[in-house]
Amino acid sequence: MLTKKERQVLELRKKNFKQVDIASKLKISQPAVSSFERNAMKKIRAAREIIDFVKEVGIEYEEE
Repeated sequence: MLTKKERQVLELRKKNFKQVDIASKLKISQPAVSSFERNAMKKIRAAREIIDFVKEVGIEYEEE
């Protein structure tokens, strides 16, 4: 699950904010922005791998 900060960073990146601008807006350091973004992307990739595996083996599941 993404943290609140990870979500905020990704939402601002989606709006084409640069890391330096995100850092200023969220009152965190630019390296922190980079870290939040990197961690969020790792979690998203892991979730996609799980979903792909579930589909591949034919496990039934409900999307919420």
